[in-house]
Amino acid sequence: DLRHVHFELDLDKNLPVVSINEFVVWEIIEPLIQNAVDHAGKKEITIKIQTEYSETSQAGVVRIKDNGKGILPELLKTDHSGIRRLFLENISTKEEGPNTGYGCYLSFQIARRCGWQLDACNLQEGACFEINIPFVRSASAQSMQNLKKDFAHET
Repeated sequence: DLRHVHFELDLDKNLPVVSINEFVVWEIIEPLIQNAVDHAGKKEITIKIQTEYSETSQAGVVRIKDNGKGILPELLKTDHSGIRRLFLENISTKEEGPNTGYGCYLSFQIARRCGWQLDACNLQEGACFEINIPFVRSASAQSMQNLKKDFAHET
């Protein structure tokens, strides 16, 4: 079952550089991309990865969009704690087997442990996963920034 996957990147040049373990980011993003490929329902799929930064809210967004068949509506429903069924453990539309029902679950759990929010929705054509990343400065980083400003004013 050969598929052609095209990638498009739309990256915000204003997104700040962040010190982060790239393997953690990959553990979040890879299962989302793999799901787009596995559930496309097409031989040819386009996956668009988009980043956006808002200076006012000091937050970034990573969107992974595809032009596949979308997410089943029952998987977008939330449970009693407000988590979409798609992100619950052992939930899958694939045939039973090893490693089914863990991709989106692990992505969600890792994102949450990083202090990020992962959500999903259907588009007119395809699906979109959205990762919201707050850029919170630590107190020491903020203190250092203030110190630099104070020093600049004195000279």
